[in-house]
Amino acid sequence: MTERHRPPILKPNEFYIFRSYFQMKFAPADILRELGVSLTKATINLPIAASELLTRLSDLRQRLEEAIARVSLTSEAARREVLMAPILLE
Repeated sequence: MTERHRPPILKPNEFYIFRSYFQMKFAPADILRELGVSLTKATINLPIAASELLTRLSDLRQRLEEAIARVSLTSEAARREVLMAPILLE
């Protein structure tokens, strides 16, 4: 099966800054594919300070992992509402 031909996302004569990529209405994987790289999603383990104060951390982690699996995070609003809101509320 051949891949459908798509018009280019990035314009050769256009100047892009880091923020430009987040303002695009394309899936991150499509933008990265055009740049010749791929997207890898993985869990990272960051150091935790005062873990006794974060008694509901495992519940929060589970909710975020479930949300990431169910929601497309292509827009800033989706990222803010699905990922950031639960963290800030916790």
